[in-house]
Amino acid sequence: MTRKLVIIGGGAAGVLVALQVVRSSRTPTTLTIIEPQQRLGEGVAYSTQDHTHLLNVPAGGMSAYANDPQHFVAWAKCAPHDFVARHRYATYLRAELADAVATSNTVRTQHVCDTAVTIGQHPLQVTTSNGTVIKGDALILALGNAPPTRPDWLHNFAATRVISDPWAPRALDAIGTTGQVLCIGTGLTFVDIALSLARRGVRVQGVSRHGLLPMAHADFGALPTLPASFDSPRAVLRWIRSQTDWRAALGALRPVTQQIWQTFSPLHQAQFLRLARRHWDIHRHRMSAEVAREFADLQATGAIVVQRGDGRQHAESGTFDAVVLCTGPDDAALFTTPPLRALADAGLIHRGPHGMGVDTDAVSGQIKDAAGNLVAGLFAVGPLRRGTLWESTAVPEIRSQAQQLATLLVA
Repeated sequence: MTRKLVIIGGGAAGVLVALQVVRSSRTPTTLTIIEPQQRLGEGVAYSTQDHTHLLNVPAGGMSAYANDPQHFVAWAKCAPHDFVARHRYATYLRAELADAVATSNTVRTQHVCDTAVTIGQHPLQVTTSNGTVIKGDALILALGNAPPTRPDWLHNFAATRVISDPWAPRALDAIGTTGQVLCIGTGLTFVDIALSLARRGVRVQGVSRHGLLPMAHADFGALPTLPASFDSPRAVLRWIRSQTDWRAALGALRPVTQQIWQTFSPLHQAQFLRLARRHWDIHRHRMSAEVAREFADLQATGAIVVQRGDGRQHAESGTFDAVVLCTGPDDAALFTTPPLRALADAGLIHRGPHGMGVDTDAVSGQIKDAAGNLVAGLFAVGPLRRGTLWESTAVPEIRSQAQQLATLLVA
């Protein structure tokens, strides 16, 4: 009997799951990846073809295999501390999946280049936009991050052109080589977009509530020893501040962040998200030293300006040729768009803790319904698990999830 697995989403998370399934399966398996883009492995994170858009993690941290941490370094022929162009990582994932499929005697794969529209439970199946129905014994949601949060005030904003998704193909092409652009949000997306625009002569202003930029990567020494436990986010902060190098401290916390998060009470988690989330993000999700230097140079010339303030007030000034959303993911929007809308309406899926992602089992990633029961055959991987795990967006966490899920699915 042939096992049928369906992965909805063919970005990095989807390909990492597929790769682990192909490598692990010893029985006949049909693996279908539903992804509207022609090329797998890209998604939002790695679809850019701009060679100056670099990975935000050194190459030594990007291997597809936890047991071979230098695998990507060897493939890319670079040093472990190098920051490689992002589009090369998508090429790496495609190459690894193609090699695995070519050597597998048990798994047949297919890429359905279409969009998943609805998901049904009895039987478990996916319907795509062209009406194709694909049945599976298990469905894996690898949808990546939700689209950028769109502030309510933009609905009535017609004074300038609004670019809701700066990573959409050719999204920035209409912006010329002169003029001024306002970016809402000052995280890593803003850094990439601002650099791309400033290089062509556009003056860029970034505004956010805190006006904080991501910190830069730098070398650090030995990792400090962690305490046996932390009883609150405040205790974690005190420990980080007690260390001589905060980068080393975060490096020590990285492998156990998910476990620490799950020991916190819902109240402590909410306090962290309300009071410390932005500061955690700018220290945890950093830009390369090369990118940081160029960004600082452009700031010094006035080509890029970063301010703390209200995005609406700046946008309504009327002095900008375009407004670009560089905001964080809008998790609420996931439940109003395919393929999750029908599941949400049926009560088979609901928002994860603190409104982030979807509610899942912490170990397996199996989806929980509105009553907290596990939904048979339905799993999530990657950013959809942020509410449960907090750290669930970077390759080390996703490859671990992919391996655990593949082991479960092919057992």
